[in-house]
Amino acid sequence: MDAIFNCIDNYIKDLERQILLIVEDQSIELTKKNQLMEPIADQKKVLTYTKEALLKIKNKKYEAKCGMGGGIKN
Repeated sequence: MDAIFNCIDNYIKDLERQILLIVEDQSIELTKKNQLMEPIADQKKVLTYTKEALLKIKNKKYEAKCGMGGGIKN
């Protein structure tokens, strides 16, 4: 699962770089910058939420709740 987290982190960093390029570009008017950055920011939010959800799954201890403890009997 660590590979997935690395991919998500790298993609988030790439999205942050894209946002900074838009912010720094003085030739783009402010309303256009907002239009360009909104989908990028939305992607970042989704990836951040996904990473948090995956971390919860990774760190959760799963236990059998069916009352069939003791293993399989022949």
